[in-house]
Amino acid sequence: MIRFRWLLAAAMPAVLASGCGSGTEDLARRAAEEFTAAVAAGDAERACGLLTERARQDAECSSLDLPGGAVESVEVWGDAAQARTSADDVLFLRELTSGWRVAGAGCAPQGERPYTCEVGGP
Repeated sequence: MIRFRWLLAAAMPAVLASGCGSGTEDLARRAAEEFTAAVAAGDAERACGLLTERARQDAECSSLDLPGGAVESVEVWGDAAQARTSADDVLFLRELTSGWRVAGAGCAPQGERPYTCEVGGP
């Protein structure tokens, strides 16, 4: 019985860590989906509300002209994430105390150089 408790206690951190990853990814995906849906609907006010403050300063919120598209994949690294859409758009997200926000949108790779983004950046 003691051995079983020790094994359970030793395995618990790994189980908890694996569960947290998928929950975090779901939250980042939800933020990316809300943003792309707002862009697709032409709701610039809602889209701008989902940007980080820094990205909002860079954006022309009255007329966001971004590709949008459905979110196809999300990768999370701690408090940062990258989402790819069906419109070949790349979004960069950051986890803030207020939740996940879009830090960069309309981003495209530049080979060995950093991504360039229409709004904000990586």
